[in-house]
Amino acid sequence: MKRPILICLLLIAGLLAAGCGGGKAGGVLTMGTNAEFAPFEFVDENNQIVGFDVDLASTIADKLGMKLEIQDMEFEGLVAAVASGRIDIAVAAMTITEERLEEVNFSDPYYIAGQAIVVPKDNTAIRSEADLLDKRVAVQLSTTGDIIVTEMGVPEEQIVRLQKVTHVFMELQNGRVDAIVIDIPVAERYSRNDDSLKIVSGNFEEEHYGIAVAKENEELLEQINDALRELKEDGTYDRLIEKWFEEEIGG
Repeated sequence: MKRPILICLLLIAGLLAAGCGGGKAGGVLTMGTNAEFAPFEFVDENNQIVGFDVDLASTIADKLGMKLEIQDMEFEGLVAAVASGRIDIAVAAMTITEERLEEVNFSDPYYIAGQAIVVPKDNTAIRSEADLLDKRVAVQLSTTGDIIVTEMGVPEEQIVRLQKVTHVFMELQNGRVDAIVIDIPVAERYSRNDDSLKIVSGNFEEEHYGIAVAKENEELLEQINDALRELKEDGTYDRLIEKWFEEEIGG
Protein backbone atom coordinates (compact mmCIF):
# COMPACT_ATOMS: atom_id res chain seq x y z
CA MET A 1 0.00 0.00 0.00
CA LYS A 2 2.95 2.34 0.56
CA ARG A 3 3.81 2.75 -3.12
CA PRO A 4 0.31 3.85 -4.33
CA ILE A 5 0.07 6.30 -1.44
CA LEU A 6 3.47 7.78 -2.30
CA ILE A 7 2.51 8.16 -5.96
CA CYS A 8 -0.71 9.92 -4.99
CA LEU A 9 1.14 12.30 -2.69
CA LEU A 10 3.64 13.15 -5.43
CA LEU A 11 0.84 13.82 -7.91
CA ILE A 12 -0.95 16.09 -5.46
CA ALA A 13 2.28 17.97 -4.72
CA GLY A 14 2.89 18.43 -8.44
CA LEU A 15 -0.59 19.81 -9.01
CA LEU A 16 -0.23 22.23 -6.11
CA ALA A 17 3.12 23.44 -7.37
CA ALA A 18 1.70 24.02 -10.84
CA GLY A 19 -1.24 25.94 -9.39
CA CYS A 20 0.99 28.16 -7.26
CA GLY A 21 3.28 28.86 -10.20
CA GLY A 22 0.59 30.02 -12.60
CA GLY A 23 0.91 26.81 -14.58
CA LYS A 24 4.71 27.04 -14.85
CA ALA A 25 7.26 25.10 -12.78
CA GLY A 26 9.17 27.29 -10.36
CA GLY A 27 6.70 30.17 -10.63
CA VAL A 28 9.10 32.29 -12.74
CA LEU A 29 7.97 34.24 -15.80
CA THR A 30 10.96 35.15 -17.96
CA MET A 31 10.46 38.31 -19.99
CA GLY A 32 12.73 39.32 -22.84
CA THR A 33 12.97 42.97 -23.82
CA ASN A 34 15.27 45.55 -25.36
CA ALA A 35 15.80 48.22 -22.70
CA GLU A 36 16.49 50.99 -25.21
CA PHE A 37 12.95 52.12 -25.92
CA ALA A 38 11.85 54.67 -23.34
CA PRO A 39 9.23 55.11 -21.99
CA PHE A 40 8.33 51.46 -22.65
CA GLU A 41 11.59 49.93 -21.38
CA PHE A 42 14.87 51.56 -20.43
CA VAL A 43 17.63 51.53 -17.81
CA ASP A 44 17.18 54.20 -15.12
CA GLU A 45 19.74 56.05 -13.02
CA ASN A 46 19.82 53.12 -10.58
CA ASN A 47 20.73 50.71 -13.39
CA GLN A 48 17.29 49.10 -13.17
CA ILE A 49 15.16 48.19 -16.19
CA VAL A 50 11.94 50.17 -15.86
CA GLY A 51 9.12 51.45 -18.05
CA PHE A 52 5.51 50.91 -19.05
CA ASP A 53 6.10 47.42 -20.46
CA VAL A 54 8.01 46.39 -17.33
CA ASP A 55 5.25 47.55 -15.00
CA LEU A 56 2.63 45.88 -17.19
CA ALA A 57 4.49 42.56 -17.27
CA SER A 58 5.20 42.72 -13.54
CA THR A 59 1.53 43.27 -12.77
CA ILE A 60 0.54 40.37 -15.04
CA ALA A 61 3.10 38.12 -13.34
CA ASP A 62 1.64 39.06 -9.95
CA LYS A 63 -1.83 38.10 -11.13
CA LEU A 64 -0.47 34.73 -12.28
CA GLY A 65 1.25 34.17 -8.93
CA MET A 66 4.67 34.25 -10.58
CA LYS A 67 7.93 36.12 -10.21
CA LEU A 68 9.02 38.24 -13.18
CA GLU A 69 12.61 37.93 -14.39
CA ILE A 70 13.84 40.24 -17.16
CA GLN A 71 16.45 39.52 -19.80
CA ASP A 72 17.75 42.47 -21.80
CA MET A 73 18.67 41.49 -25.37
CA GLU A 74 18.81 42.82 -28.91
CA PHE A 75 15.35 43.52 -30.32
CA GLU A 76 15.90 41.48 -33.47
CA GLY A 77 16.51 38.32 -31.41
CA LEU A 78 13.38 38.48 -29.24
CA VAL A 79 10.99 36.53 -31.46
CA ALA A 80 13.48 33.70 -31.96
CA ALA A 81 14.14 33.61 -28.20
CA VAL A 82 10.42 33.17 -27.51
CA ALA A 83 9.96 30.58 -30.25
CA SER A 84 12.91 28.52 -28.98
CA GLY A 85 11.79 28.65 -25.34
CA ARG A 86 14.78 30.64 -24.07
CA ILE A 87 12.31 33.19 -22.67
CA ASP A 88 8.61 32.83 -21.87
CA ILE A 89 7.41 36.15 -23.26
CA ALA A 90 8.71 39.18 -25.15
CA VAL A 91 7.35 42.54 -24.03
CA ALA A 92 9.14 45.25 -25.96
CA ALA A 93 6.68 47.60 -27.68
CA MET A 94 6.52 44.91 -30.35
CA THR A 95 4.09 45.40 -33.19
CA ILE A 96 1.90 42.44 -34.11
CA THR A 97 2.72 41.60 -37.73
CA GLU A 98 1.86 38.72 -40.05
CA GLU A 99 5.55 37.86 -40.35
CA ARG A 100 6.03 37.58 -36.58
CA LEU A 101 2.80 35.59 -36.23
CA GLU A 102 4.39 32.87 -38.32
CA GLU A 103 6.85 32.22 -35.47
CA VAL A 104 4.99 33.17 -32.27
CA ASN A 105 1.54 33.98 -30.96
CA PHE A 106 0.59 37.38 -29.57
CA SER A 107 -1.64 38.45 -26.74
CA ASP A 108 -4.56 40.77 -27.32
CA PRO A 109 -3.20 44.23 -28.25
CA TYR A 110 -2.22 46.27 -25.22
CA TYR A 111 -1.16 49.53 -26.88
CA ILE A 112 -2.02 51.33 -30.13
CA ALA A 113 0.83 53.35 -31.61
CA GLY A 114 2.13 54.69 -34.89
CA GLN A 115 5.32 55.90 -36.49
CA ALA A 116 6.71 59.43 -36.66
CA ILE A 117 9.53 61.13 -38.53
CA VAL A 118 12.11 62.99 -36.44
CA VAL A 119 14.31 65.64 -38.06
CA PRO A 120 16.52 68.54 -36.92
CA LYS A 121 14.45 71.55 -35.89
CA ASP A 122 15.78 73.71 -38.71
CA ASN A 123 14.96 71.12 -41.39
CA THR A 124 12.30 72.40 -43.81
CA ALA A 125 12.87 69.90 -46.63
CA ILE A 126 11.14 66.94 -44.95
CA ARG A 127 7.40 67.45 -44.50
CA SER A 128 6.07 63.94 -45.11
CA GLU A 129 7.19 60.38 -45.71
CA ALA A 130 7.44 61.08 -49.47
CA ASP A 131 10.33 63.45 -48.77
CA LEU A 132 12.39 60.58 -47.33
CA LEU A 133 12.95 58.81 -50.63
CA ASP A 134 16.13 60.72 -51.45
CA LYS A 135 17.32 61.19 -47.86
CA ARG A 136 19.46 59.20 -45.43
CA VAL A 137 17.19 57.65 -42.81
CA ALA A 138 18.16 55.93 -39.54
CA VAL A 139 16.04 53.18 -37.97
CA GLN A 140 16.35 50.59 -35.24
CA LEU A 141 17.07 47.22 -36.80
CA SER A 142 14.05 44.91 -37.36
CA THR A 143 11.52 47.41 -35.99
CA THR A 144 8.41 48.71 -37.72
CA GLY A 145 10.35 51.82 -38.72
CA ASP A 146 12.86 49.59 -40.51
CA ILE A 147 10.06 47.70 -42.27
CA ILE A 148 8.26 50.90 -43.31
CA VAL A 149 11.21 52.72 -44.89
CA THR A 150 12.17 49.53 -46.72
CA GLU A 151 8.65 49.02 -48.09
CA MET A 152 8.40 52.72 -49.01
CA GLY A 153 11.28 52.27 -51.41
CA VAL A 154 14.02 54.22 -49.65
CA PRO A 155 17.20 52.88 -51.32
CA GLU A 156 19.11 50.36 -49.21
CA GLU A 157 22.28 52.44 -49.29
CA GLN A 158 20.38 55.34 -47.69
CA ILE A 159 18.97 53.32 -44.76
CA VAL A 160 21.13 53.24 -41.64
CA ARG A 161 20.08 50.32 -39.43
CA LEU A 162 21.34 50.27 -35.85
CA GLN A 163 20.75 48.00 -32.85
CA LYS A 164 20.16 50.71 -30.24
CA VAL A 165 17.70 53.61 -30.28
CA THR A 166 20.28 55.84 -28.59
CA HIS A 167 22.63 55.24 -31.52
CA VAL A 168 19.84 56.01 -33.99
CA PHE A 169 19.30 59.43 -32.42
CA MET A 170 23.05 60.05 -32.22
CA GLU A 171 23.25 59.59 -35.99
CA LEU A 172 20.67 62.35 -36.42
CA GLN A 173 22.16 64.66 -33.78
CA ASN A 174 25.61 64.33 -35.36
CA GLY A 175 24.26 65.08 -38.83
CA ARG A 176 25.06 61.72 -40.37
CA VAL A 177 21.44 61.12 -41.39
CA ASP A 178 18.60 63.44 -42.39
CA ALA A 179 15.77 61.79 -40.47
CA ILE A 180 14.62 58.98 -38.18
CA VAL A 181 11.45 56.89 -38.44
CA ILE A 182 10.43 55.55 -35.04
CA ASP A 183 7.43 54.92 -32.77
CA ILE A 184 5.56 58.07 -31.77
CA PRO A 185 5.94 57.77 -27.94
CA VAL A 186 9.72 57.35 -28.31
CA ALA A 187 9.91 60.25 -30.77
CA GLU A 188 7.99 62.43 -28.32
CA ARG A 189 10.24 61.55 -25.39
CA TYR A 190 13.47 62.30 -27.24
CA SER A 191 12.09 65.49 -28.77
CA ARG A 192 11.00 66.80 -25.36
CA ASN A 193 14.50 66.21 -24.02
CA ASP A 194 16.30 67.73 -27.01
CA ASP A 195 15.00 71.03 -28.38
CA SER A 196 17.17 70.68 -31.48
CA LEU A 197 14.74 68.02 -32.78
CA LYS A 198 11.18 68.15 -34.06
CA ILE A 199 8.55 65.61 -35.10
CA VAL A 200 7.04 65.45 -38.57
CA SER A 201 3.83 63.44 -38.66
CA GLY A 202 3.87 60.90 -41.44
CA ASN A 203 0.75 59.31 -42.90
CA PHE A 204 1.55 55.94 -41.36
CA GLU A 205 -0.93 53.26 -40.36
CA GLU A 206 -1.59 52.65 -36.67
CA GLU A 207 0.00 49.56 -35.19
CA HIS A 208 -0.85 47.31 -32.24
CA TYR A 209 1.67 46.15 -29.64
CA GLY A 210 1.30 42.64 -28.23
CA ILE A 211 3.05 40.27 -25.83
CA ALA A 212 4.79 37.48 -27.76
CA VAL A 213 4.31 33.90 -26.51
CA ALA A 214 5.51 30.59 -27.95
CA LYS A 215 3.07 28.83 -30.28
CA GLU A 216 2.80 25.78 -28.05
CA ASN A 217 2.22 27.78 -24.85
CA GLU A 218 -1.52 28.32 -25.33
CA GLU A 219 -2.28 28.12 -21.61
CA LEU A 220 0.09 30.97 -20.78
CA LEU A 221 -1.33 33.05 -23.64
CA GLU A 222 -4.86 32.58 -22.27
CA GLN A 223 -3.71 33.53 -18.76
CA ILE A 224 -2.03 36.70 -20.07
CA ASN A 225 -5.13 37.73 -22.02
CA ASP A 226 -7.29 37.18 -18.93
CA ALA A 227 -4.88 39.29 -16.85
CA LEU A 228 -4.86 42.08 -19.46
CA ARG A 229 -8.67 42.22 -19.41
CA GLU A 230 -8.67 42.42 -15.61
CA LEU A 231 -6.06 45.20 -15.62
CA LYS A 232 -8.15 47.25 -18.03
CA GLU A 233 -11.36 46.63 -16.08
CA ASP A 234 -9.97 47.47 -12.62
CA GLY A 235 -8.24 50.71 -13.69
CA THR A 236 -4.66 49.46 -13.32
CA TYR A 237 -3.94 49.85 -17.03
CA ASP A 238 -5.11 53.48 -17.04
CA ARG A 239 -2.91 54.24 -14.03
CA LEU A 240 0.12 52.84 -15.85
CA ILE A 241 -0.68 54.94 -18.93
CA GLU A 242 -0.91 58.03 -16.73
CA LYS A 243 2.35 57.19 -14.96
CA TRP A 244 4.47 56.63 -18.07
CA PHE A 245 2.88 58.88 -20.68
CA GLU A 246 0.52 61.55 -19.43
CA GLU A 247 2.64 62.64 -16.45
CA GLU A 248 5.75 62.95 -18.60
CA ILE A 249 3.92 65.02 -21.18
CA GLY A 250 2.56 67.22 -18.44
CA GLY A 251 -1.08 66.17 -18.86
